[in-house]
Amino acid sequence: MNIFPLSVRVFAVALLLCVHVSQSFAASESKSGSQYFAIDTPFVVNLAGTTDNLSYLQVNVQFKLKKPEFRTQLQLQMPAIQHTMVMLLSDQTTDSIKSVQGKQALRENALKSLQQLFQTLIGDPVIDDVYFTGFIIQ
Repeated sequence: MNIFPLSVRVFAVALLLCVHVSQSFAASESKSGSQYFAIDTPFVVNLAGTTDNLSYLQVNVQFKLKKPEFRTQLQLQMPAIQHTMVMLLSDQTTDSIKSVQGKQALRENALKSLQQLFQTLIGDPVIDDVYFTGFIIQ
């Protein structure tokens, strides 16, 4: 005679399966070196070239790191990252970023700027890619 009802046993098996899958995913993520770093606060800037009608840009950003260990370096250098991104984003015009090609060019420029920043600060470019996870022009 089993002391646990079928629903409890099914729940326990499902819970164990979920833990195993999440541990496997975490292990594969650390082996591949693929680690993402999200900046929680979106960047909000005035766009260049707008004097009469102010235009704003709001961008959410995530970085793909070369190594998971670089997460600490990004946290330590957050003021420099924010400054670099604000300067780059506020130099844009509405016309230059309203197309997909313009957004792609901005993403590539952000990647180059941040890699140069980290190369100067710690001797390694740290970031493999930049992703815009939110992009609003108003």
